[in-house]
Amino acid sequence: MKMKFGTILLSVCCCLVCLVSGCNNNSYAVYTNMPDGSFEITQKKYKLGGLIEGYESLSGNYDNKDTSVYSSMHESFYSMTAKADLVVSDDFSSDEAKAKCNTFFQVVSAKLYVIEKSISATVKNSDIYNFNEAAQGARIEISKIGYEVLSEAKYVFELTNGYYNPALYYNVEAYGFAGDNEKPTSKAELPKDETIAKYTELSSHFNELKLEYDEAESKYFVTKPSCTVEVDGETLTMKLDLGGIGKGYAVDCVDELFDEYGYEYGYFSFATSSMLVKNQYKTGEYNLSFTDPRTPNGTYLTTTVRNEKLSTSGDNEQRYIIDGTRYCHIISAKTGKPVQTGIMSATVIGGSAAQDDALTTAIMAMEKNEAVEFIRNKLTDKRVVFTFE
Repeated sequence: MKMKFGTILLSVCCCLVCLVSGCNNNSYAVYTNMPDGSFEITQKKYKLGGLIEGYESLSGNYDNKDTSVYSSMHESFYSMTAKADLVVSDDFSSDEAKAKCNTFFQVVSAKLYVIEKSISATVKNSDIYNFNEAAQGARIEISKIGYEVLSEAKYVFELTNGYYNPALYYNVEAYGFAGDNEKPTSKAELPKDETIAKYTELSSHFNELKLEYDEAESKYFVTKPSCTVEVDGETLTMKLDLGGIGKGYAVDCVDELFDEYGYEYGYFSFATSSMLVKNQYKTGEYNLSFTDPRTPNGTYLTTTVRNEKLSTSGDNEQRYIIDGTRYCHIISAKTGKPVQTGIMSATVIGGSAAQDDALTTAIMAMEKNEAVEFIRNKLTDKRVVFTFE
């Protein structure tokens, strides 16, 4: 997540980094359930496509403290192949206060390390690595972290009717978005439709994944679905990639650590997907600027936020174009292919960052009208914005 911040402004490029060169004269639509007057569209080529009804504001009352002596301390981390930035604002006039914050930074670093070691698909002997390597139907002991993240994943899978699905591992890999995989450069190099259909069929059984907590042994378990598919003479079992929810989960954990250490001011941004925003020590609220997914370094909308978490997904960061068609890293659980619904970016503000992280992926995979209805009926406690071309 790119950002620049001054004395009273945090400009969040809404978790998106635009990679498209040049400008264009196309016009785009913005759909949101944010109340009229609580946001401003700042780019002329973006027009309000529609205000979505149903949002119920949950904003609370805040006690304004005397923060005249406050200053900020900053630390950066590298976790889950991405950079994270943490800023804490407090009274750091004493050495004791500075030492406490440095300890906080160390605790956050350790927490990020443990999360990555639990849910990374590439870290040997992580919960997800062991799941992916296990035979179909296997019952695998996992950590509490793995259990919690998978529980969130199952919840959002059900809430979105499968539009969010972390079992699209082979599909992501086939289109060149896993690790160091080479990306296709021509239509001939794209995966075959029949292969993608088999991968997608395998992923559709994610709801059969079973989670258990053995209270007597204080242990957590996951049972792998028994389904398999045959591809090129090889039997494949389900594999997971929690990249679409893991960073959000980490943001939730850092939020808990903020509260544990008594810090009320600052923020934590993780890569280009998730963010925690506490209070701004000079103005209370932070001003957020959303990056234009079709123009380098441009923004298209601003709003304010405080004491909330948010996540964004977009088709403009990890992507390639073949014969004028855009292929991005977000895979539709319905087609098994990179999303091409016309939705360019989606942002969800409020509640759990882990859920927000997964919800933005799901919205990207929906048709426009489906997304509008889903937001209207299911996300009344969150602020949502999506762009459409």
